[in-house]
Amino acid sequence: MMMRKNTWRTFATYWWGLPMICGLIMIPLSSWLSPSVMLEQGRTYFIYLPLAACVALLMVYDWRAFPGITTALLIRYVDKNGPETGVIVTLIYLFTLSVCWMGYRAYTQNRWSVSIGLMKMVKPRLIWLVGLMGTFFILLLQLVIGLGLLPNEVGVSVDQSFNLPALINYQAVLIGCMSSMQLFYYILRIIRQPHFAIVLLQRMKRDMAPNVTKNEIRLWFSLLILFVVLLSWPRQDPDTANILLSDYTLTLLLPLMLYGAMRFSYHLVCLTWGVTLLVLFYNYQEFVEWSNLEHNLVFITSLLLVFTLCIYLLATVTSRQRDLSEKTSKASLLDPVLVLPNLRALQRDLAHYPRSIICFIRIPELDMLSRNYGMQWRIEFKQRLASTLRHHLGGTEDIYHLPGYDLVLRIECDQAEERVNELYKITQSFRMIWNGFPIHPQFGFSWCMVLPPVMHLHMLLGELSTIAEISLTSGRPESTLQVNSHVQSEIKAKVSMLHRIQSALDGDNFVLMAQPIQGIRGDSYHEILLRMPDSNGNLLSPNSFLPVVHEFGLAYQLDLWVLTHTLKFMQQNRDTLPGCRFAVNLSPSSLCRPGFSHLVHQLLQEHEVEPFQLVFEVTESHLLHNIKYAEIALIELRNLGCRIAIDDFGTGYASYSRLKEIQADIVKIDGSFVRNMLTNPIDAQIVRSICQVARLKHLSIVAEYVEYEEQREALKLQGVDYMQGYLIGKPQPLATLLSARTEVKPPIVGSDDVSL
Repeated sequence: MMMRKNTWRTFATYWWGLPMICGLIMIPLSSWLSPSVMLEQGRTYFIYLPLAACVALLMVYDWRAFPGITTALLIRYVDKNGPETGVIVTLIYLFTLSVCWMGYRAYTQNRWSVSIGLMKMVKPRLIWLVGLMGTFFILLLQLVIGLGLLPNEVGVSVDQSFNLPALINYQAVLIGCMSSMQLFYYILRIIRQPHFAIVLLQRMKRDMAPNVTKNEIRLWFSLLILFVVLLSWPRQDPDTANILLSDYTLTLLLPLMLYGAMRFSYHLVCLTWGVTLLVLFYNYQEFVEWSNLEHNLVFITSLLLVFTLCIYLLATVTSRQRDLSEKTSKASLLDPVLVLPNLRALQRDLAHYPRSIICFIRIPELDMLSRNYGMQWRIEFKQRLASTLRHHLGGTEDIYHLPGYDLVLRIECDQAEERVNELYKITQSFRMIWNGFPIHPQFGFSWCMVLPPVMHLHMLLGELSTIAEISLTSGRPESTLQVNSHVQSEIKAKVSMLHRIQSALDGDNFVLMAQPIQGIRGDSYHEILLRMPDSNGNLLSPNSFLPVVHEFGLAYQLDLWVLTHTLKFMQQNRDTLPGCRFAVNLSPSSLCRPGFSHLVHQLLQEHEVEPFQLVFEVTESHLLHNIKYAEIALIELRNLGCRIAIDDFGTGYASYSRLKEIQADIVKIDGSFVRNMLTNPIDAQIVRSICQVARLKHLSIVAEYVEYEEQREALKLQGVDYMQGYLIGKPQPLATLLSARTEVKPPIVGSDDVSL
C-alpha cells in the first residue's frame, strides 16, 4: 500500500506524469468547449477557454505544467494549421504564459498556490492572470497577424485591427480567464486528489451564511434556471420582440447572482456562473439582435464581463467578511494571553448541552506566587494545569479561564461525584517545576449541576467561589448541595448591599455624622463617621456595609466622597464654624494610591481649607501590609500640614514596632482596652504602656470608648490628651454642629462607634 502511494505521488508530481496528461486532455477539451460564431471577418469567440485552461494548469502544477501545455498546443495547431503556424501560435502562448506567470510568482512569492477566493490574492490574479495575460495574448497575436506570419486565427483581421470582432475576442479572453479558470482548477485538483471533491463540498457548506436554508438555495437555483431557460428558449419569429426572451433578461441575472454571492459560498457561485455563461453563449441565437449583430454581441460580452467581475469581487469580499466574523467570534471566546476558553465560551457551552457539571478551581496563593516569580509564571502555571486536566476530560468537556486566579471545568453528568473526586485528586497532585523547585499551591474545589438556560452565571460562579474557600479548609471538593442555603443567602445579601452602596454613591445618599473628641485642655475636634440609609430610611452602621465596600474595591471612591463632602461643609460654614477641625478615616487602598497627597492638596486649595484642620486616621493593622507605600503617603500628607492619627492602636501585629517606624502625630487607644481598664489589670497595663511610649514619641493620645467619669479620671492620670465616647458625645448629623452648643448629656452605656 505504501509503495502504491509513493508511485502515485511521483506520477502526480513529475512533469512527465499527470501534468503532461492533464495538459494533453485539458487544452483540446477547452478549445472544443469554447463557444464562438463565424462572422465575415472570421471566427469570433464569446468565451476563449484554452488560455484559462493553461492558467489553471499553472495554478496546480506550477512550471511543471509547461511541457504538457507545449505538447498539447503543438499537436493541436500543427495538425490544424501546419508546422509553421503551429509553432508561431505555440510561441505566442508560451511567451504570454511565461511573462505573466513569472510576474505573478514574483508578486505573490510563496503564496502563489493559495486557495482561489482568498481576498489578498484577488488583486495580483486579476492583474497578472486576467488583465495582462489577456492583453499580451491579443496584442502579440495581432502583431504577428499584422506582420503576415499568421492567418486570422482568432478573428482579428489585418486591415481592421480594432474592429468590433477584435473587441469581442478580447473580452472573450478576459471572460474565459476570469470565469472558467476556477472551473478548470477544481477539475484538476479533483483529478490530482479525488478527496478534494469532499473538501470542496465542505468549503461550500462552511462559507455559506450561517442562516442559509435549503429552501433558499432551491429557490435561488430555480430562478437562475428559469432565467437561463427564458434566454435559451427558441423564438418563433426572430423579428418579434419579447422583453423576457431578449437580452434584457441578462440584466436580471446580476441581482440574482449578487444575492447568491452575498449568501452562498464563493466556490459555489464561481462554478455556477461559469457553467451559466457557457450555456448562455451556446444559445446566443435566441437572445441576440440579428439586425445589428456585432454591436449587440459587443454589448452582451461587455455586460457579462462586468457582471463576472462584480459577482466574483462581491463573493470574495462577502466570504472574507464571513471568515473574519467567524474568526472574531472564535477569538472573543478565547483569552488572548492564556489561549483558554473564557467566560463567554462557558456561557455558550452551557446553553448547548442539556446538563453539565461546573467545577470551580480556586487558587488563592497564585497572586502571592506571581508577585514572587513574575507574571509569566502565573500564565504558565494555569496553562500547564489546564493541559494536565484536559488529558482527563471527554471530547465535549473543556476547561475555562476566569479573570484573576481561578479556572472552571465543564464536564458531563455521568458519574458526577466520581469524576469530581478524580479531578480533585489530579489538581491536588499537580506540581509545577520552576527553576528546579516543585511548586504546589493550595486548591479549593467546588462543583454543582446546572440545566440550561443559566440566567445568572456570574452569581453562580460567585457562589462556587465562596464554596471553594470552604474546600480549602475541609480538604475535599464541596458541592452547592452540601452548603447551599447559607452561602446563597450570603451572596444575595452581598449583591444587594453592593447595589445599595453604588446607588448611595451615585445619588449622594450617604449621611455624614460627627462625634466630638474633647481635649483635657479645653480644645476639641470631631471625627467624621459615615452612615448609609436602608430601604426604610434607617441609618446603617459601617459594620453593615464596609466589608462589602472593601471586598468589591469601592473603598477609594467612598473615602474620596467623605473627604470631598467634609471639605465642602467646612467651606460653606466657614463663618459659623471658624477654625473647626475634623478627623477623616482613610482605607489602605486610598493611602497607597499614587498621587493621593497631590489630590488632597488640590481639594484643600479648591475649598480654601487650611491643612491643619484635617486629621487623617489610619488603622494600625492596615499599615502592616503596605508599610513602604504608607510611609511615603503619610510623610507627604504631613508635609502639607495635615495631622496623622493611628487609629485602633494595639489591635494589630507588632504595634510598638509600627509606632516606632511610622511618623504620626496622634495615637488612638483602641476602645477594647479602655472598656475594661478599671476591672482588668491587663487592659490597664496595656493602656499605661501605650501612653508611656506615646509620650516618648511626643504624640498626642486619644482614648476611645470613654463612657464613665471614672474612666475619664483614670485616663487623665495616665496622660491621655483627648477623650472620645458616649460620655463626651454621641455621633450626630454633621448639620447639628451649626446649631448652638448644648450641654453634655449624662453618660449612656453602649459601644463606641466603628469608624469608616
